[in-house]
Amino acid sequence: MMNVLREALYYHNPWWRGSERPIEGLRERSALTDIGPLFERKEVLAITGVRRCGKSSLLRLMISRALAKVDATDILYVACDDPSLTGVTLKDLMDAYDAAYPPKGRRFVFLDEVQASPGWERWVKRYHDAGEPIKFVVTGSNSSILSSELSTALTGRQLTYRLRPLDLRELLSFRGVKVDGEAEAYAQRARITNALEELMRHGGFPEVALVDDEAIKLHLLKDYYGTILAKDVAQRHDIRHGDALLKLAHLLMTNIGRPASATSLGKTIGHNTRTVQAYMAHLEDAFLMKFVFHFSYSLKAQLEHPVKPYCVDTGLRNAVSFRFSEDRGWLMENLAMLKLEGEGPVYYWKDAKGEVDFILYEGIRPVLAVQVCHDLSERKVRDREVGALARAMRELRLKRGTIVTWDEEGTTELDGKRIELVPMWRWLLE
Repeated sequence: MMNVLREALYYHNPWWRGSERPIEGLRERSALTDIGPLFERKEVLAITGVRRCGKSSLLRLMISRALAKVDATDILYVACDDPSLTGVTLKDLMDAYDAAYPPKGRRFVFLDEVQASPGWERWVKRYHDAGEPIKFVVTGSNSSILSSELSTALTGRQLTYRLRPLDLRELLSFRGVKVDGEAEAYAQRARITNALEELMRHGGFPEVALVDDEAIKLHLLKDYYGTILAKDVAQRHDIRHGDALLKLAHLLMTNIGRPASATSLGKTIGHNTRTVQAYMAHLEDAFLMKFVFHFSYSLKAQLEHPVKPYCVDTGLRNAVSFRFSEDRGWLMENLAMLKLEGEGPVYYWKDAKGEVDFILYEGIRPVLAVQVCHDLSERKVRDREVGALARAMRELRLKRGTIVTWDEEGTTELDGKRIELVPMWRWLLE
């Protein structure tokens, strides 16, 4: 057993043999800047995110940087979902590592897709509490894996970072376009809007962004979708009604941004409300979907209103729904949600006359209202969007209000409320 594990570890850690030093062929991610200070701390670093968003590549980038500072044998990387390691515990892996290279100082242990290693959180806790000089970095494709299980075992001993698919700035970087400052952004506006079109159509999964052939992009996205549903939802949560899950996921993906209740969805797919609510929670747990709740100071009122579903990646959504051109406004709204979600809690606002797409919270108070509209050229559309935003700003006592458009910019005012109109490409780069 020990020899088999040792061979597996040598396979996973080619730098032990003097190769891949540094690791070649990886694109830089902006997450490295955010993670830097967290990596220097003693706590376990947990990186979450939807499958294929780049967690493994991010670990290898971190390893590449660490290789410049420490001995190669002080770094252990394990892809825990490797079939050859099925049933192998973290204790088994660490024993094999110690046998190959006895510890002589601080070590760095990177555990990729750690949920595949049985009882991993107990062993991480044991090593951590024993004062072993080991920096653990773990990744997982389910939020509950690294929130409930890790936090239960490692209360006060872990830090969590959420990695997402590429945003517009990162996609531009992958295309060799660097935007520093407003003047340069306007000078490169054509290239930026082309990248935005690509982001809306094909999304931001790194591997998809690096492929030029549209047929291959579509194949990859469909494969990602099927794998997320099969492994991170159905298999993890032991779902028996696979057809119902597929129907629900397809319904939600096709109707991003449209309010939906678990009761109405249940009637459509032929299952009860409780089952639909459970499936929706599982889809969100796998980072595939995000459900935005209605804004209300009353929790009861929030829960009584429909939620608005959004997808983690617009390319993934398009690959499933086969729609793009007629849904540009909804796709813009989805991109806006993804940006705002990274800044704080997000809700939607609604009264008897209209709706505001997003209310962004900071701490316990609302700080920004955002409306998304592809085209404001029609008078009734402009009046509807501006009017709803002004009413929300007045009710919530907000000083900031934004309407994100495709290409219009400027300011407008209604009932003493000043509203900024911003092109999506510029707003996403802010």
